[in-house]
Amino acid sequence: MKKIFFLLSITALSLSACKKDSEPLPTTDVRTSLLLAHDWKLAAQSVTYHREGSNAVVQEVYSSIQPCSQDDVTKFNADKTIAYGEGATACPKYGEMAPVEPGSWYFNDDQTTLYINQHQLRDADEAYQVLVLTEQTLQIRHVYTYRMNNRDYTGTEDYTYTAL
Repeated sequence: MKKIFFLLSITALSLSACKKDSEPLPTTDVRTSLLLAHDWKLAAQSVTYHREGSNAVVQEVYSSIQPCSQDDVTKFNADKTIAYGEGATACPKYGEMAPVEPGSWYFNDDQTTLYINQHQLRDADEAYQVLVLTEQTLQIRHVYTYRMNNRDYTGTEDYTYTAL
């Protein structure tokens, strides 16, 4: 009996030793998945201007956007392009309008900065700090500096999008 148990144990060990090494599970880029999962609609936008040596001025911008543009949709695609579309309320067309060219996007390595290139506006990648990215909300911030009338200014644009 001990001999049979010994043989069964050896057989079981040898079979388990032949088991193929399992492939590592694929890693998931959680932020990329969240970004791609939805179409996004702008829900809030503000701009903060700060001149060297003075207090910052915050301006809420979203309410000044035409209502027909407030429901426009932004879609981040897996091929790293961005598609822009009219929402339910289309803006009136005045004459011949050029179509909105798609933009492009990518994350930095740790997915804390989203780079967006809106080719039609500026042909350059602009960095947006990702403040919040959940199933329902995308909040990003773009900080830039400029010089005007021999004074340095810093601008901060904050955008909040909701998932559709």
